[in-house]
Amino acid sequence: MISVNTPETAEFLEVDGLIKFIIATLVTVMPFFFLKTMSFVMLSIYLLLVTYLSRIKPRTLLISAASYFMVVLMPYLFGLLMNALIYSFSNNELFSYQQGPNEIFLRLFKLLIIWYVSILYFHTTPLKTVLGLLDKCLTPLKLVGVPVADYLKVVMGSVIELKEMGAEIMKSLEESVRSVVRGRGGKFNINIKGLSQIIVSLIVNSFGRLDKIERFVEQANSDDLYHYSFKLTSREMVVVLSFVLFTSLVFMVEKGYWF
Repeated sequence: MISVNTPETAEFLEVDGLIKFIIATLVTVMPFFFLKTMSFVMLSIYLLLVTYLSRIKPRTLLISAASYFMVVLMPYLFGLLMNALIYSFSNNELFSYQQGPNEIFLRLFKLLIIWYVSILYFHTTPLKTVLGLLDKCLTPLKLVGVPVADYLKVVMGSVIELKEMGAEIMKSLEESVRSVVRGRGGKFNINIKGLSQIIVSLIVNSFGRLDKIERFVEQANSDDLYHYSFKLTSREMVVVLSFVLFTSLVFMVEKGYWF
């Protein structure tokens, strides 16, 4: 889910990383305290507005939705199905599930909010800012001698290498798949063997990249890789005030002043 800012990212969300992180954390926590349906509707509208302003590509949203389906939704529904089957055959009260469809939907929606907000944060915040903010938060560990900077440089080096490997792997797989599609009869087995050789070679090359990452950690300067400094400009003030306004409206709805 971590991504570096692209030119498509709107200036509206190019705000201080700490302020954005605090707002994102509060947004993910808020749904667990909602009692009114209208509050969920308002939160959805707020997130859709933020998504529009961030100008995240639809392809990114589709990939994120597919990952949510695979990582969260499918295992959760599979667990419910297995629980229902075990209870139907054993009648064991330990496997009885008292929650109805509405409670299940709300739980999945809250998990979706956490997933979605994290996507918005990492796709609108440069990786160097995320690591710089993490470096500041881990200052107490640095004071006791933990090599935090080296660990963060390993993370940055790994991300750089993975981006390079990703392009190489995609190119190799495209060539191999193209050859398999064109293969006929006995050629299919030869192409599968060639594909396995490509995968093995990529794995072997990955071990060589470990040495490259180690040299990267030894030579790189952490200040050149990541940094964070708090800033408070008019843009940050607008974002904070808009979030305060949204929170105030939700509070009034929850208290019954509206709807």
